[in-house]
Amino acid sequence: MIGLDDHAEDIGIIPSAISWLYQLIDEQKQLTGARFSVRVSAVELTGRQETLCDLLSISNSQGLYAYDNSKRGIILVCVQE
Repeated sequence: MIGLDDHAEDIGIIPSAISWLYQLIDEQKQLTGARFSVRVSAVELTGRQETLCDLLSISNSQGLYAYDNSKRGIILVCVQE
């Protein structure tokens, strides 16, 4: 997922997405002067039982779960930011 940083096209999906996000934020700041706050979570879904693992948590992912909210989409509970 991380890839190599020798070339921009080889850096991986997560660094690429974060770079793209900050480019858009910078463009909007220059156009509108708006202020932004960015929060990131990283969760892995694995196995047949679809176990959730918080990739930013130092301890285990105990208590982490997801549910579908009809208005807001998928909600993650007890995830580290």
